[in-house]
Amino acid sequence: MNDRLNGLRPPEIAEALRLVAAQPGAGRAPKTSRVRWLGGFKLKAMVRNHAFVVDEPPHLKGEDEAPNAMEYVLGALGACYATGFILAATMRGIELYNLEVALESTQNNVLTFFGLASDGHSGFEEIRAKLFVQADADEATLREIWEQTVQTSPVGNSLTRTVRVRAELAVVA
Repeated sequence: MNDRLNGLRPPEIAEALRLVAAQPGAGRAPKTSRVRWLGGFKLKAMVRNHAFVVDEPPHLKGEDEAPNAMEYVLGALGACYATGFILAATMRGIELYNLEVALESTQNNVLTFFGLASDGHSGFEEIRAKLFVQADADEATLREIWEQTVQTSPVGNSLTRTVRVRAELAVVA
């Protein structure tokens, strides 16, 4: 008997979520990261036991070896939406055949980051996300799962709600 659905084992996921929820402070889900300069515009970001490179495209004089930070944010949003949808569909017993999240964005005024403008801000002004899905469920059910996913997405909520960012400088002698 194959107890997998969408490459996952729902009873194992349910148990893992139960164990996580039972941990004191689990809802706060602390995260850490360190980012190291590698020269030019190239950076190495480290999260848990993973590392990834951040770089700028050639027209901004980067080496284009990796996405830039805003592209990672956009990709993170799409991945968060996909993860949430897969989780919710799987836990409802819905088999997925194909899934893709397409995202498009515009920034308010990236020129402020470059010091070339003072109006607006350099952050995203609008992000459009569209889910393409083939699944063993009717459209109303899939729409309900998608709306729940968008509403509860940690990355989506981080982008749409006010987040306190405390930035400080430490000069190393």
